[in-house]
Amino acid sequence: MSNSTDPSRSVSRQDLDYWLERQTEYQQTLNVIESRGENSESVWKLKGKLEAVGETITYLQRKLNKV
Repeated sequence: MSNSTDPSRSVSRQDLDYWLERQTEYQQTLNVIESRGENSESVWKLKGKLEAVGETITYLQRKLNKV
């Protein structure tokens, strides 16, 4: 039985592209909020998401390079 959270499942370029798009969206949103001079909880949440997405991208890139 296949499980999408199974770490042994194959990684595709589409997976990486999805997370690269999320990273771009989060960064653009963060830039807009910061350009307004806001330093709210939203900024901290976005920074946390960006860090997590960055780690996911690094993981996927490593998996793709092993293939």
